[in-house]
Amino acid sequence: MDAFLVIILIAVLAWVVPFLWQRWRRNYLRSRPLSTRQERILADRLALFRYLPADRQQELKENISLFLRDKEFVGCNGQVITEDIRVTIAAHACLLLLERPNNCYPDLKTVLVYPDAYVARETRHDGHVQSSHMSARAGEAHYRGPVVLSWGDLVDGMQSPQSGHNVAIHEFAHKLDEEDGYVDGRPPFENSADGKTWAPVMREAFTELRQRIQTLHAGAELAASETAVALGEKPSVLDTYGAQSPAEFFAVATEAFFIIPTAMESAHPALYREMQKFFRTDPAALLRGNRPDG
Repeated sequence: MDAFLVIILIAVLAWVVPFLWQRWRRNYLRSRPLSTRQERILADRLALFRYLPADRQQELKENISLFLRDKEFVGCNGQVITEDIRVTIAAHACLLLLERPNNCYPDLKTVLVYPDAYVARETRHDGHVQSSHMSARAGEAHYRGPVVLSWGDLVDGMQSPQSGHNVAIHEFAHKLDEEDGYVDGRPPFENSADGKTWAPVMREAFTELRQRIQTLHAGAELAASETAVALGEKPSVLDTYGAQSPAEFFAVATEAFFIIPTAMESAHPALYREMQKFFRTDPAALLRGNRPDG
């Protein structure tokens, strides 16, 4: 009997000790302050940062501190990893985590950074037929693996925010999506009640985007905006790449939510509200100066 209890105790300790160690480590790394240089990069590179209330700024800096010390950055095709690159990528990744309990992308260990768009093999399956070809990429998120980013594309997106593109936000949205074990356009909610309206709203918006593309293709002789006006529709602010799948739709919607929130709120109010509930922040209101702390 004593031997059995010892075995049980060892088994419990084998599970509890690593868990407690990881929790302590995360808390410790979050507590390490950013350097003055890192804070300056954060303020310069993350457009939404100065609009956040002070407590959210502090939370963001703590998550960035953990991210920088927990993830490895690797330069590819001659890309040198600078502090600017590290902090900029970490800032956009951690923006998605605000006000929610998180372990800061626990399955992510490495961020691969290319200087510009890179070429990778793409494999597609059509029934029993498999085909592959090389395609240019601005980024990709491997399931339970690394995030790959083009630094040039990320900089272009930051310099032209009106485009609604940000490859870092897009790929880290995929990493959020996978945390429940499925890359399906539904990120993990703390409880089922929080996400009860998510599926119908996302499904409707996704279907609308796909129908819009079909309509525009059918009326190719008209400019996209002219076709929308002719149909009595508001122009969409969502990248048509989101029509590829529910997972890509979530990533594209996340880009628009954080980069062009006012336009997204106007064009897709129901979708915006769902994103607001999940991310627990309201970028459009912040840009208008309506801070939660008054």
